[in-house]
Amino acid sequence: MILNIRNLTEADIDLIEPMLMAAYGESNSFQSELRRYLILQPDGWLVAESENTLIGMVGAVDYGAFAYIGMMAVDPAFQRQGVAKRLMKQLLDWLDGRGCPLVLLDATEVGAKLYTQFGFVEDEPTLVFQQIDSLKSWCSDECVQQLNSADLARLTMFDAQIFGADRQAVFATFLAEIPERALFACNVDGQITGYLFAQASTIGPWVASTPELAEALLASALNLSFSDIPQVFVPGCNKAATSLLMRYGFSKQRVQRHMRRGNSTPLGQRCLLYGLASLSIG
Repeated sequence: MILNIRNLTEADIDLIEPMLMAAYGESNSFQSELRRYLILQPDGWLVAESENTLIGMVGAVDYGAFAYIGMMAVDPAFQRQGVAKRLMKQLLDWLDGRGCPLVLLDATEVGAKLYTQFGFVEDEPTLVFQQIDSLKSWCSDECVQQLNSADLARLTMFDAQIFGADRQAVFATFLAEIPERALFACNVDGQITGYLFAQASTIGPWVASTPELAEALLASALNLSFSDIPQVFVPGCNKAATSLLMRYGFSKQRVQRHMRRGNSTPLGQRCLLYGLASLSIG
């Protein structure tokens, strides 16, 4: 099979979506997600093309301190033919060329077998929760406010200590897309102590300095409407998040493997991450 690997472009988004739906078994659209990722890292997303047909993709966002890989997918008709391995090699070569010291990803059981061939090791699980019981109405906390662009700089500073890298571009993108679904809270000194972005069907990114604040943010978010059953991607080390979500009618649906390649020094405070933005960008 002759395989051409190149950068994803805006023009590819309509063409690649059927392949992604088939590979992930999803009926929901990937278009807004792909456009967001192209804004965040225009040169970081690759597609595999064979005979003018897009049969695979993968990509990464380079945050500087580390990169996050996601959206690894191959058309079911072309799986087990080395496509994923070619895509991963080219992406890692690109990241190595940029001097990226650490690469992270959240893998399926099948994907983990491929990634270990490239030197990835497993750190902990990432848990996927969905809300099964949504009949109750939740009380919003008056400490929770709506975020605006003037808050971005201090939000980024607060988050960087926990996530381990600068996510201002991520926050700006979400704020432009869903300004009315961006929530945060401050202490008496006006310092940000937590925030939550409620996407159409994903709760996250979501960070809080205490379990009580995490609950206040979650309760406020659950008063919003969602396009599908809301889901949360939770670091396995955050036991407070697991307990909180179960009290609010969420149930664990599956487990991903959080893996890393490179620098073994832990970055940030992953146990204060209550919800990832996605499994593709952390």
